Amino acid sequence: MVKITKYKISIYYFISLGYMVFSLVLGIILQDGLVIFLAWNMFLATLVFFISTILVYLYKRKAKLWLILVVLGIYILFFPNSMYMLTDFIHIQNYTFFIDYASIYNYSIAEWFVFMHILIGALYAAKLGISSINNLEKVFKKHFLGYFGILLSFLFFLSSFGIFIGRFLRFNTWNFIEVISQIGIVFSHGNFLLGFVGIFFVIHWVMYFLFLNKECNMNIENNKKLEGNT
Repeated sequence: MVKITKYKISIYYFISLGYMVFSLVLGIILQDGLVIFLAWNMFLATLVFFISTILVYLYKRKAKLWLILVVLGIYILFFPNSMYMLTDFIHIQNYTFFIDYASIYNYSIAEWFVFMHILIGALYAAKLGISSINNLEKVFKKHFLGYFGILLSFLFFLSSFGIFIGRFLRFNTWNFIEVISQIGIVFSHGNFLLGFVGIFFVIHWVMYFLFLNKECNMNIENNKKLEGNT
């Protein structure tokens, strides 16, 4: 089973690398800066998964608690990047799918290549985020069994808040100190902020249920039981 896990992780990194390379190539061919920038967004989403593997490694190696907490804090800061690419769909408005809405279409395959690229990237980045949670479940769920759903909701709430800050206020993950210093500007958006965070909180849970492979986990547990009985 260990070999299968390692193979799965390596596949994630290869897929991410393939997506980033394709973003650069497609962006250069189409002379489209957005498509090129998707490579950076995918890198950040993949980094979320990578940090989760570091956390699991530190836990298994029985690293010092302060080190685990520091890496966990970094993971929480970077986690919004895994769902951030879902907001890249707003850029679809920059492309021409209709010559005259809604009856006359623009038969440009390049527009649909961009649509495909955004769709695949957004879903795969979300998959990486949920897979990172799957990694951490192995470590944290047994310690916080009765509170795991609450902790997950708290992570999704913070992530939704982070996506708002990144999308509308254009702060990066590493600008969190600057965000704190301008917290008044963040909350000045009032009802829109609450609505946006609420919408993405729901989206986080939908992505969680879509990509959480519970059936696979149950099969693994059943296989372990069968192996133990033989």
